Amino acid sequence: MTELNRFLAAALCTFPVLSALNAQNYKKGNPSDPGNYSYLDEYKALKEYIDYEKYPNFKVGIAISADEYLNTSNKTVYNLTNDNFTEVVTGNDMKMASCVRNDGTMDFNTVTKFVNKATSNGLRVYGHTLGWHAQQPIGWLKSLIKDKDPDTSLCDTTVYTVMSSKDFTKNKSVGWHASESDFGYTLTFDGNGLKIHTTRKAANFWDVQYIVMDNIPTVKGEIYKVSFTYKATGTGTLRAKLGDWSAGTVQNFSLSTSWQTVTKTYNNAVANSFLLCQSGDFVGDIWIKEIKVEKRTKGIKTIGQDGKTTVEFPAPVKLTAKEKKDTLIYALDKWVKGIMTATDGKVKAWDLANEVISGGNPDQYGFYALQHNNGSESDFFWQDYLGDYDYITVLVRLARKYYAQVMEKHGGDDGQLKLFINDYNLESDWDNNKKVESLVRWIKRWEKDGITKIDGIGSQMHISYYMNQGTLDSKKRAIENSFRIMAKSGKLVRISELDMGMVDSNGNDVPTNKMTEEMHRRMAAYYEWIIQKYLEIIPPAQQWGICQWCATDSPSNSGWRADTPVGLWTLNTFYRKHTYGGFARGLWTGTTYNAPISDDGDDECNIYDLKGLKQYIPFEQLPAGFYIVNGQLNYKQ
Repeated sequence: MTELNRFLAAALCTFPVLSALNAQNYKKGNPSDPGNYSYLDEYKALKEYIDYEKYPNFKVGIAISADEYLNTSNKTVYNLTNDNFTEVVTGNDMKMASCVRNDGTMDFNTVTKFVNKATSNGLRVYGHTLGWHAQQPIGWLKSLIKDKDPDTSLCDTTVYTVMSSKDFTKNKSVGWHASESDFGYTLTFDGNGLKIHTTRKAANFWDVQYIVMDNIPTVKGEIYKVSFTYKATGTGTLRAKLGDWSAGTVQNFSLSTSWQTVTKTYNNAVANSFLLCQSGDFVGDIWIKEIKVEKRTKGIKTIGQDGKTTVEFPAPVKLTAKEKKDTLIYALDKWVKGIMTATDGKVKAWDLANEVISGGNPDQYGFYALQHNNGSESDFFWQDYLGDYDYITVLVRLARKYYAQVMEKHGGDDGQLKLFINDYNLESDWDNNKKVESLVRWIKRWEKDGITKIDGIGSQMHISYYMNQGTLDSKKRAIENSFRIMAKSGKLVRISELDMGMVDSNGNDVPTNKMTEEMHRRMAAYYEWIIQKYLEIIPPAQQWGICQWCATDSPSNSGWRADTPVGLWTLNTFYRKHTYGGFARGLWTGTTYNAPISDDGDDECNIYDLKGLKQYIPFEQLPAGFYIVNGQLNYKQ
């Protein structure tokens, strides 16, 4: 394996391998605890609980990765998705940075394969997302609107000048990095800058890797110098790659116990790079205080009266605001046309824009402003350049234009394209649902031209169950109110990214391994309540459906709600959880159940009805019907 391929392989091999033994577990409750979970064996697939006569437009969805669904060696996720859901969305694969490289080239191969496979299995694919400030090809976008190169025809010398730098005593940030828990290292900051503390030698030096600088505006084929100021607790090697996941140059920096500044030359750069370090074969501490990236710059050499030589550099030509706006509209046009062509009209609904409302900076009427540049190097806010109004109206125009263009070969535009604005905290109780009210107001502003049309609202609902009853009641009131506000808007309403954690009575998040049976059952009842309230409050004509964001609980090294019981199935083993039952009961009838949800755990006999609700009266006093008694199906005459 070449040096370059080691970097690439380590970057790609980040998903856990699923055991083929779990292929059918997703249809069962946990067999190790039949008294509490065997009732789930009797449940049908989730999509079978939807009353399509009453709710004809309702879709039950799941978020997965395209690679998991397309995995031919293990079809657990593939089968689970096809069996239980009517709609599917990829968490990351259809975002711009996943398809557009930092040199502007586009690769939709995975997207096309996924869409074709899912739709051939009868699933609807929901597109996430056309516009967002995160996960953008920032290097390419910034290169499009950078200052124009100056006239260098009179220059007579070339020197190296700093183009990018980072002082880790002040800028305490890193980019993507390998799992710290898996490979026994931590990334922290102290007075010396970035500290890499490694407790054990990894199997491969590339196992411990971390992006220390990103979005460096390198030019393809150019030569650069990179300087590290660093020290360590011993001798060894720090490897640093300037490039991207597919190409670049690696240089070795020797470690010692003294502070040193070492400069290396990097030839034949790629367009727009990151700087990725690897140190898996070193045990101890490495400190990086500062990094500088220098480029070759042409200038005019002059000799002063004192005999000293100085170099003057011609000034670059700055783009106007209009030039930047027009250039970025070109970039949006290229992106939207590309993704619409790749999906071939098979994706009928999209998040047009994601997370646009700021949650702050209210106007004179108390409505929130849109999000704008917050100083983060990893975000790119289109509205900073296109404006709050044109950002959305341009996206709508492009989406409808290229969807219709693609549909020409399928008999013409079918009018089925639906565009949503998707956002989080729309169920906020701390501001009396001001964020969702602000979103509704912004939609009215965007649609004032009589041409722009936004079809729906997506409410992410990354929520928690609260064991404190007062807090829970407040959250419930806000959820109901958000549903009423969205229903009143007349727009389609979609719960777009539903997942749930647990907060104990002291206000602490509860990790998965600390969950009690009572907590699990309370979460199930909360799922049931939320889904029933959606079906009750949102008129059927406005219902788009509900998408569960996490199929399984989150692993401890996850970048999303790590070690949190967010799933409907257990992590790795894929057994149904009580939340699966709660989700199914919510879909079933829309009828509210008032049975107790606590579990004292001391009963000699555990009795549940076929809805999974525990019975708190003796078996002989129950009405006639089927019950699960200590994990066994019984009929009470």
